[in-house]
Amino acid sequence: TGPEIDVDAIRLPDGQPLTAEGGGMMGTAAVGNPYGGGVAARAAQAADAVTRSFVGQTVAAMEKTLILDTLTHCLGNRTHAANILGISIRTLRNKLNEYAEEGTVIPAPQSGVSASGYAA
Repeated sequence: TGPEIDVDAIRLPDGQPLTAEGGGMMGTAAVGNPYGGGVAARAAQAADAVTRSFVGQTVAAMEKTLILDTLTHCLGNRTHAANILGISIRTLRNKLNEYAEEGTVIPAPQSGVSASGYAA
C-alpha cells in the first residue's frame, strides 16, 4: 500500500480540482442544483457533461475517437491499445488503415512509459 490519495489530488475531466467550495467532502447543496452540492455533485455534473457530448455523434465517430485516444494513451503501442479496447490487433490495424486512408493522422509508436505505467 502507498500513501493515501487526498481529494485535492483528484481532477475532473476538464482538469479542475475535485474540491468543494465551502470545505468538506459533502459541501452544501446548491439551490437549484439537481445534484446537490460538494464533490459528489461536481463529479456527477462532469459525468453528465461528458455523456451529453456523445449525443448526436455516430457510433463510427465515437469508435474512431475511442480508438485514437486509446492509441495516444498507449504512446502508439498497437498491441497494448488493442488489449485495452478488447479487440484483436488485426482489427485495430484494419481500423487504423481505414482512418489513414481518410486522411487522419495516426499516432506513431513511441518509446518510453505510457500514462498507465506500462512500457510502450
